[in-house]
Amino acid sequence: MIRINLLPHREAAKKARKEKFMLSAALSALAGLGIAGIIYSYFQVLISDQESANRMIEQENARLKVQIKEVNNIEAEIAALKARQQAVENLQSERNLPVDLMNHVIREVPNGSYVTSLNKTDKQVALQGMAQSNQTVSDLLRNIDKNMPWDSRAQLIETKATDIDLGGGKKRQVYGYAMNFRLDKPGAEEDDNNVPIK
Repeated sequence: MIRINLLPHREAAKKARKEKFMLSAALSALAGLGIAGIIYSYFQVLISDQESANRMIEQENARLKVQIKEVNNIEAEIAALKARQQAVENLQSERNLPVDLMNHVIREVPNGSYVTSLNKTDKQVALQGMAQSNQTVSDLLRNIDKNMPWDSRAQLIETKATDIDLGGGKKRQVYGYAMNFRLDKPGAEEDDNNVPIK
């Protein structure tokens, strides 16, 4: 005799496989969602950290800009103070210039010569006087050029023989002279306006 199993075992096995597949798919989907969530959270943390770092960099940049501005202001103040200091030093050095000029001219005038006029205009000095000979005038010119503490560039404008009356009908020949020299600091460049004063 043939036995027939009337229980739907194939249907039950098929249903069991289907449930197992659905459970497996659901678990896979949950695992995928979990992994995606973890990856998303990881990248969110990275983005948050980067944004935080960017904010710190921006704050530091703003602070540095303020400091740079302060440094620039300080440098401008230092430059202004140096300019003032230089102006004061220039005034200080030129304060004694007339006295120094007279002292040096007196030292450089050779025997047999005297000064009748000394005029200073800016850095230019006009000197006039009388001398016993042209050699004395030449010595004075050389002394001024060589021994003065300034870059003098002395120039003889004129020398002129004149007779002076000594009294009792006696006369003596003397030489009137006019010369210019400058009061430039040594090593200063020549001015284009080095024009003799008359």
